[in-house]
Amino acid sequence: MNGATKHSAYLREATWLGVPEVQKLLALLSPDGEETRCVGGCVRDTLAGSVASNADSDLEVDMATTLTPDAVMNILENAGIRVVATGLAYGTVTAIFPTDAAAPSGGSKKYEITTLRHDIKGDGRHAEVMFGRDWHIDAARRDLTINAIYVDRYGAIFDPTESGIADVAAGRVRFIGEPAQRIKEDYLRILRFVRFYFQISPDTTPDAPTVEAIKAAVPHIAQLSGERRQDEFLKILGLDEADNAVRFIDEMGALHVTLGVDGNWQHTRLSALLGFAGSASAHADRLLRLAALMPDTAAADAVAAALRLSRQRAQRLHKAVDHPGVDLMRRPTYWLHYNGAATVRDQSLMACASGNITDTDAKNLLALADSWAPRLFPLGGADMAALGVKHGPQMGAMLGALETWWVENGFPSDSALHDELARRVSVKCDPPT
Repeated sequence: MNGATKHSAYLREATWLGVPEVQKLLALLSPDGEETRCVGGCVRDTLAGSVASNADSDLEVDMATTLTPDAVMNILENAGIRVVATGLAYGTVTAIFPTDAAAPSGGSKKYEITTLRHDIKGDGRHAEVMFGRDWHIDAARRDLTINAIYVDRYGAIFDPTESGIADVAAGRVRFIGEPAQRIKEDYLRILRFVRFYFQISPDTTPDAPTVEAIKAAVPHIAQLSGERRQDEFLKILGLDEADNAVRFIDEMGALHVTLGVDGNWQHTRLSALLGFAGSASAHADRLLRLAALMPDTAAADAVAAALRLSRQRAQRLHKAVDHPGVDLMRRPTYWLHYNGAATVRDQSLMACASGNITDTDAKNLLALADSWAPRLFPLGGADMAALGVKHGPQMGAMLGALETWWVENGFPSDSALHDELARRVSVKCDPPT
């Protein structure tokens, strides 16, 4: 087993490394002659100082091991730990620990454990791998130097590329080896590069070979599944520099390929949405940022289909784009009643980012939405039938008109509503004079 050179630095103070479940896994999966280490974002972000010193067990912690997937599963099952074969073909299994059901993790904490490997064949979308025991070879098949740093259970750091730690310290994002080759192995790495670049070094310019490799490989993004493109693009939209990252993707000619359709993408509106201050910005989540890019509902629907958004996400995207503009301020109660508070929050921010209403208007609408208590329209078909209105389109139209009257008049009492119903029925029935 090639263990890779141990660096002089340590991460002993990283809170996530001391989590009992993490230490238990690292100990169980490091029997004599074998070793398991943490790798990836937990190490990278801790070295970069972007993980709080008191980060708890909600931080994603991935592991790499010299053990085969079958050996990992046997060890964990014998220890009474639930384990799921989530990607056996790629050497990945997932250990699952129960947590508080109210926790952000939703009642369980998962740890992905992947056997050291190297790719022996791939088409830029799927790879055929061979398991191994060499940490240098495992590091070499990863995408970026900053993602190929390992930490053992004692906090010792291993940097097989001998560039990862220095690149993290310098805020430098680089592919391991030749950019074109790394990208060819998995075209999703184009989007991953963009995400990490604008997360870590947004104020610098990517080197020319990387830019050229990205441009040359852009058409191949279309080979990736909608789900993979969705996942990575939404992560990009979660960045503080999301607008600049998306502009860069567009400048590379990759935005329409990533989203699956051509469109007149609204970069200015996305920038405006990201510019909200205070509590308003908290509502501008990743999906709403995607909505801000959309030129119209037709594009939103096409992107939802191409990225394989869930029905719930697709509906939310459509409604956010289909905002009523300034009418939100003219008739806030109407829209809150018919669209619901969650949709009005989205539409308020979209209307503001589009320049239809002011920042103050948007914040007032958000406050109204936060305090909104839905009301149930108290009339039904039976009330109308009792006054002689026949079932059918006439009854439906009258009910709809009465509900609008009720909303626009500030939800008057039931007796006032019944009086209005009686008046309308009377007018409808009176013969013309």
